[in-house]
Amino acid sequence: MLTLLAIWLAVCIALMLIGYGGRLHSAGMPLAYFLGLSLIHTPGAAVYIDFPKWDELAVRTEAGFAETVVGMVAFLVGVMIARSATKSVSQLPKTWHPSQLATLDRLALLYLFGGICYFGLGSFVTIPSAGAAIAALSSLLVVGSSLRLWVARQEKNSTKLWFSISLLPLLPLITVIRGGFIGFGTYWLLSIVSFSYAQSKQRLGYFLIAPAFVFVGLSVFVNYMAARTAYREAAWFQQVSIEERFDHVLDIFRNFEWYDSENSKQREVIDGRLNQNLLVGAASERLNLGTVNYANGSTLVTMAIGLIPRALWPDKPQVGGGGTVVEDFTGIRFANGTSVGAGQVLEFYINFGTWGVIGGFLLYGWLIGSMDLKIMESLERGDQRGFLLWFTVCLALLQPGGNLLEVVVSAAGSAITSIALGYFVNRRFDVNSVPSATNSHSTVT
Repeated sequence: MLTLLAIWLAVCIALMLIGYGGRLHSAGMPLAYFLGLSLIHTPGAAVYIDFPKWDELAVRTEAGFAETVVGMVAFLVGVMIARSATKSVSQLPKTWHPSQLATLDRLALLYLFGGICYFGLGSFVTIPSAGAAIAALSSLLVVGSSLRLWVARQEKNSTKLWFSISLLPLLPLITVIRGGFIGFGTYWLLSIVSFSYAQSKQRLGYFLIAPAFVFVGLSVFVNYMAARTAYREAAWFQQVSIEERFDHVLDIFRNFEWYDSENSKQREVIDGRLNQNLLVGAASERLNLGTVNYANGSTLVTMAIGLIPRALWPDKPQVGGGGTVVEDFTGIRFANGTSVGAGQVLEFYINFGTWGVIGGFLLYGWLIGSMDLKIMESLERGDQRGFLLWFTVCLALLQPGGNLLEVVVSAAGSAITSIALGYFVNRRFDVNSVPSATNSHSTVT
């Protein structure tokens, strides 16, 4: 296990160095995906370092994590292929006119407002096929926060920068209070932090605080899991008010316990909820024994069917959710109504084995790496329409625990929403139509 973790760490460092001091900048999206996938694979693997009882769960975890590491190496290669194939040099202006930055700052605030609107619209829209487009509004929280941090750096406004950073922990808090889910807000947080990190020229500080960030994150998670059932009972079934939900969240911190790797209960929580390797290992075992046959691309067909809007095909068969796929290939049974995301590692593996993992993540790395470059190219050229499109679609791909069907449908919804918003953005917030830094003596350097 230590060897696998060492390879994982090497891939992590390589992704953290992307865009540093080179001609091609990065929006941090490859790193964001890697961190998101690591969140549901690496803690579960780390639990078994020097594990005294190397039982069936440990064997499955190691087998699943091995496939994950292979996939991440292929992902890194795919990202590097995308970057090496790009011939153009980023056109980052050395100076920005204050009016240009003010325009972008207002746009960032508009994106944040649009993201907040998602929480109000999401519960009321029942139009077929509109759900994915409305859900894409939540990505505006990430786009707006990232853009505002970028503007603060360009302005060298440390007050705005640190104030914006201090608000980021509210994202997981909002998703917990609203629906009892901490994962969505955490993935948003990782995407924003990765974007901010990629723009920083002083990356050593991030390396130094990373262990503390991981420790605090695991501590929050195990405490959240300890109170999750009671909280969801109050929020979902008792329909308590927002104030009462907030009080329930505060109770988590009143009885807060720091993460302890020797605590058996906490280890069980990590092993049960942040160990997607178990599913991959169980599927690998059943496939190797011939208990089940490889999918041979059948989940990709399901993905294609899912792209057809229900508005055009009202009788389209139900293809959402991953519980059936996971149960069929792992032999693990889940409670009725439970939707279990297969995740890319498992889905690539059950289709074509290890070669499916390699090929799938090569393509995935190339896609995210290419979009990552498009995001920065659009931002640096003042193309806010392109920036919004590539950023939101790329964010839709950053769902390491989701099924490919859900990921692709989400990406399609994001594209539709961003294209629609892009017409408004292009007219109202065109930074290329205001005085540029090159024709004015009032510049920000």
